Amino acid sequence: MNDYEYGDENNEMGDVPFIQLELDIKDCYQIYKALEHHKKTGEFDDEFEKERVDSCRDFFYRMILEYKYTVD
Repeated sequence: MNDYEYGDENNEMGDVPFIQLELDIKDCYQIYKALEHHKKTGEFDDEFEKERVDSCRDFFYRMILEYKYTVD
């Protein structure tokens, strides 16, 4: 089990612990850039990790787009 895995892999949403963060848009953009870089390097332990990186990257990109639409 990797450090970030929790519980049964077949039960995606099971009893997964969640955390809540407050980030400004610059932090969101920095995380997005880091995820984009990680995706481009292609160094993943398994297919699940690649899918999670893609999903998180897309999530942060949507937040950035929403911010630009709302503020700009």
